[in-house]
Amino acid sequence: MLIVFVSHRIELLPLFEEFAGKYSTIVLEEPRSELRELLEGKMSIDEYVKWLDTPFPLFTRYEAELILRLCSAGKKILQIEPYLEVIEGMHYAIERGEFESYIKNERVKAVREMEKRATGAHLRYQEVFMQHNFDRLVEATIAFAKADAERFRMRDYMRARALSNLNDALVEAGQMHVVLPEYLRRMGVEAETINLSEIAARRCGVEPAQNPGTMLTMNYILGEKIDADREKLLAAQALVYISLIKKEEMLPTSENPFPHLIDEIKVAKFAGSLSYEDCKKVFERIWFKGRK
Repeated sequence: MLIVFVSHRIELLPLFEEFAGKYSTIVLEEPRSELRELLEGKMSIDEYVKWLDTPFPLFTRYEAELILRLCSAGKKILQIEPYLEVIEGMHYAIERGEFESYIKNERVKAVREMEKRATGAHLRYQEVFMQHNFDRLVEATIAFAKADAERFRMRDYMRARALSNLNDALVEAGQMHVVLPEYLRRMGVEAETINLSEIAARRCGVEPAQNPGTMLTMNYILGEKIDADREKLLAAQALVYISLIKKEEMLPTSENPFPHLIDEIKVAKFAGSLSYEDCKKVFERIWFKGRK
């Protein structure tokens, strides 16, 4: 089994397709959806993208085209993400008036409690942001990163169990799902990994750089020790990073085949060079100037 770490960037899809061509089964990191309707020609790509209503509509369109090509080449396409399926199940249960019976299931209870902790921490982060206090926002960022790390570990464990009976498969995984391969190995599955962003960086001759928020959350996911000063610095740098990174979807060109990657590396290196006080000044200049 090959775990392919990837992000929602159009520029990485050609690399994904290169590796996908070598496997008979492709496993997408998403809950079951209307994909089968798309693959059977019962739904157009436009309808599929509209139905999903994702924050990455361009990526979703290009990925759908890729999935159709892989399907035409005889690849088996699966959607396996149990944690998110439970979340969607809760939404459907509410619509059907069956929520109370649905959440009696032990797995559903566990996911619900995890979501409450993670979303609660994120709501707290948003509340603190409105208070225009950088130091408290750093603390809220750390609290959310810890809760999010717990959620990633649960998601990866649940997904590993669902994947453990597959053999010749390529598995799509987001950059943060670093314990998925380890869980699979503990379950007796031979799991290799590749990181498409690192491959892309080598191909365009740039040195990879992780964003500080990823580094902070990864520490918690992996259970690594981190001292308080380093923890606060990474959180402060993460706030600068998310403030400066380009949010709009960018298409690759012949002149710049990896626009997101180049932007992410540039911003990560800048944010990573700042002291705590530097981060505070930059962040307050961007967000809080004239708002206090």
